[in-house]
Amino acid sequence: MDITTLLTPERIAHAQEMSSRKRVFERLAELLASAQDGLSAEVIFDALTNREKLGSTALGNGVALPHTSIVIPEARGALLLLEEGLKMDAPDKKPVQVFMAILVPADKASDFSPCITELASILLQKPLLEQLYHYREPADILTYFNGLLLPTPQYYATALAA
Repeated sequence: MDITTLLTPERIAHAQEMSSRKRVFERLAELLASAQDGLSAEVIFDALTNREKLGSTALGNGVALPHTSIVIPEARGALLLLEEGLKMDAPDKKPVQVFMAILVPADKASDFSPCITELASILLQKPLLEQLYHYREPADILTYFNGLLLPTPQYYATALAA
């Protein structure tokens, strides 16, 4: 998987604040459902919240990486940036402002573990939050984000070994 293909400008959004984790996950589900393949936001919301019940996907440093597997042909992601962070069960107890949600095909979920791990390490870079907030347009955010997520030699080695 080329992780840079997860996002589209239509699946990137800003919000002033969200009142709850439920509202955040509803918004992420709406963004992820925008792929026009018949998958409803309700199905995506249920899948994301069921995964979250297994353990918080808040990574710390203001970042959460909600992810789940679902019956879809290819992986997709959505990025939601909050001006006012949301309290979650983050290891560092900091409010979450960056939510990067990922859906992966159910029949290939294990193939995506290295990519999700790589994405988590990129998202945890301290200057990421400040840099993302310099951009207001989804296309600009996507360009910046794609620059961060260019496949590494380790990625290619993993992909070739699979």
